[in-house]
Amino acid sequence: MLQSPAIFGPPGANGIQSAPSIETLVIDASGVIGALAVPGGDLVLRADYVRQGPDLLLENGNQSVLVQDYFTTSTPPDLTTSDGGGIISASLAQRLAGPMAPGQFVQASATPAAASIGQVENVSGSAFLTRVDGNRVPAANGEKVFQGDIVETEAGASIGILFADDTTFALGEDGRMVVDELIFDPAAGTGNAAFNVVQGVFSFVSGEISKAGSEAMIVKTPVVTIGIRGTSVAGRAAQEGQANTVTLLADPGGQVGEISVSNAVDTQVLNQPLQTTQITSAFVPPSAIVVLPASAANQLYGQARAAMPPPPPPREERSQNNDDDAAQEGDQATAEGEGEQADAEGDENADGDTADGEGEGEQAVDADGQPLEGEGEGEGEGDGEQVAAAGG
Repeated sequence: MLQSPAIFGPPGANGIQSAPSIETLVIDASGVIGALAVPGGDLVLRADYVRQGPDLLLENGNQSVLVQDYFTTSTPPDLTTSDGGGIISASLAQRLAGPMAPGQFVQASATPAAASIGQVENVSGSAFLTRVDGNRVPAANGEKVFQGDIVETEAGASIGILFADDTTFALGEDGRMVVDELIFDPAAGTGNAAFNVVQGVFSFVSGEISKAGSEAMIVKTPVVTIGIRGTSVAGRAAQEGQANTVTLLADPGGQVGEISVSNAVDTQVLNQPLQTTQITSAFVPPSAIVVLPASAANQLYGQARAAMPPPPPPREERSQNNDDDAAQEGDQATAEGEGEQADAEGDENADGDTADGEGEGEQAVDADGQPLEGEGEGEGEGDGEQVAAAGG
């Protein structure tokens, strides 16, 4: 049914204007199993997700849909575009809606604060990070990124992030993605990573995790899942009716990896630079593979590619540099220690010279008490006594 907001006064002689009319369509999620189609075209892809007690409110511009009892069911349904072609999973919808009250996770949890999994390296324009506790912070260079963060960019903005396994990820304007998971064991070089790009142009260069296999790192959009094996990728999570594209790129070093682009119907495997496939629905096979001209790729993905952080040096090189730095610090510490020891010995020698030098100004004499020729003043007392003894 349709619900309309109250009218504050009819237009007329009194000059009172009616409030802007935004109709909220109410649909019921109770009893729905699997997926629930949301009216409004691709509203589920563009909407702000707002938790209102047991209900979920989807808002964008003059469109508004209230999904009643969405959070009361033990297994909420996935949400789809009106034609069913784009899917927001139930877990993603809950993540986008945030907690019941900002900060509740921090207040309720007794576990230590989670470690960061990445850092913002390159941001232009207005971009934001929404934490799992619902707090939204501006994304500035150096800002830490945590598992579960929602990354958003406004018009004209872009952001580039460096993750713990050396994956670099960039999101163009009007973009939104969720960092679902990133677990990495640097000693073993293994882990898992999952990113969910809801909308916008994106690009990334995979890091160490992707080398463990095509299932170790995945990137999802509402219509497709990308499995990555050590390579660079650019893509666009587009609105309903527009082509979603995925393009394989050469790595900064020139190597080319492999990706699988899959939905509920079929899979395309890309393994040559600039190979591209398009996807319009989660239930329509990806298009035949074409090679995208470099100029077209730059036009389509240029803004996101420009936001990419520079690739970090190879881990072996950094490890060697760390070893060299440690050795250099050790040498420096040794040198400082030797210098201190030398200074101490110098001080001792200086004290000894002073002791030996007592009687400076005394003249050396022979056994008869006559001055010895050639013996200058300043001979140590010990030297004088030795000469006298020899004469005795």
